Amino acid sequence: MAKRHLNIEPSYTDEDPYIETLITVAEEKTAKELCVSVEELATIDGGKNIPAPLVQAMLLCLGAYYANRENTAYATLKEIPQGAKYLVDLYRDYSK
Repeated sequence: MAKRHLNIEPSYTDEDPYIETLITVAEEKTAKELCVSVEELATIDGGKNIPAPLVQAMLLCLGAYYANRENTAYATLKEIPQGAKYLVDLYRDYSK
């Protein structure tokens, strides 16, 4: 799914270790934002799978990290209105 999101051919494997690291980063970032463990992401809303909006948020983060491999950017970037932060906030527990 990550390769599809990044428009990378499945047969191209040179960057697989890097992409796997970015997947881990996106999962851990999302879990930390929600104050849960990575394993608990799947049980949010009582389900057995990570909710689709959280998967999409992680893919958006993955794409941003893949496209911007340095800590600085030379172009003006603008966050999309209902992007990763919005999708993660749908599951944020403000009572904690």
